[in-house]
Amino acid sequence: MLNSFASRRFGVAGILVAASLAAFATPGSQAQTIAGLPKGTDFALDARERPRQILKSEAEGGRQSYMVALGNAAFSSPMLFGEKAKEAGLSCDTCHRQGDINTRFFIPGISAHRGGLDPTNGFFNPVQDDGVANHVDIPSLRGIRFLAPYGRDGRIGSLREFARHVIVNEFAGPEPEPRVLDALVAYMDQIDFLPNAKLNRLGRLVSSADPAAKRGEALFVKPFAGMDGKSCASCHVPESLFADGRRHDVGSDGLFKTPTLINAGLTAPYFHDGRYTSFLEVVEHFDRVFSLKLKPDETEDLVAYLDAVSAGEGSYEPVTRQTAMREVSTYVSVLDHAIEANDLAAIGLVVDTVNFDLNWIGWRFDTRAEFGGRLPADVPDIRVVSAQLIGDMSAIRDLARAGNRAAAKTALANYHARARTIVSNYPVGNLALPSR
Repeated sequence: MLNSFASRRFGVAGILVAASLAAFATPGSQAQTIAGLPKGTDFALDARERPRQILKSEAEGGRQSYMVALGNAAFSSPMLFGEKAKEAGLSCDTCHRQGDINTRFFIPGISAHRGGLDPTNGFFNPVQDDGVANHVDIPSLRGIRFLAPYGRDGRIGSLREFARHVIVNEFAGPEPEPRVLDALVAYMDQIDFLPNAKLNRLGRLVSSADPAAKRGEALFVKPFAGMDGKSCASCHVPESLFADGRRHDVGSDGLFKTPTLINAGLTAPYFHDGRYTSFLEVVEHFDRVFSLKLKPDETEDLVAYLDAVSAGEGSYEPVTRQTAMREVSTYVSVLDHAIEANDLAAIGLVVDTVNFDLNWIGWRFDTRAEFGGRLPADVPDIRVVSAQLIGDMSAIRDLARAGNRAAAKTALANYHARARTIVSNYPVGNLALPSR
């Protein structure tokens, strides 16, 4: 079954990958032309920074397992989705960059503003079109294993079911192979929150916290008559990651799941539809809707408290050839075992995902543009090397499908040797990868 699935589902080769990325603007510019999408679409492909990711196993001194690395590749693969999303090169990572959010994400006519989209617009899947503007703010996936149920309105109980819903319903993808879906969940389950030294294990501010934030903490747990004697902490439970797993009507046009406040300072705008750009606007909303009768200094203290509890250390990292190739190396690490096990589904998924990313790397780090078209002798032509690496990857897939395992392993070794010309510290080996 897996062999048949591999040829049916992941047979898309370099032509599709090249078409998806063929129309980019000059590297470093804000303007990008994304295949099949309106002018003005922005996926932040030229971003100089990306959210820092912490995976649980790596943070504990281990490594990504085979399933997690496979899920990591699937997370970055446009090949899971339907034709329009695939043509545009859209993947889970396009919206949930490094498992966090893409604050620049915008598609004219589909996004009401940056950082979200209407999943029932019908552009990607016509049968989803309900004729209603339903802009949804992209949520972070940090700590997602703790934050069931899923969806902004908490309508889906399991992460696996929600991942399938996004692939099949929102983006018109074919029914995913069960093991790929399992791998996706295994990867997302690994995405941890960024640390916050201002909070202790119970979600309380440490003694060294700012006095205004400490006063805000007292207000956060204070019962208010306008909330029927409940407090902010009744829903955003500090000892439960500032969430309660329930849905509430807070005057935002319906019942929606309580979002965590952990690392939320990095994920503006706020509310399910991203209607508020700051914590000040959020506090003013609750003050207005629930008649909290906050004094100006109390509003300031609550905002200071939210700023403190929602912080995250080392929130961004630079986008460089090293970080880009390190991410690709995670996907490539799957191939050692997949070739040995003749796992054609995994090989097809990884090869197509790697080729897609290599095409982007060739565009994003174009050394010819960097040096004005005349490269020094010791500087590799990244676009040429990327194209050669795509050839190496494609050879791995074709040789594996032909049953020539030894030649596929040789092609993988050729890929590793050539990849070193892009970055000198490109990691080689099985799954022993450096922490991100």
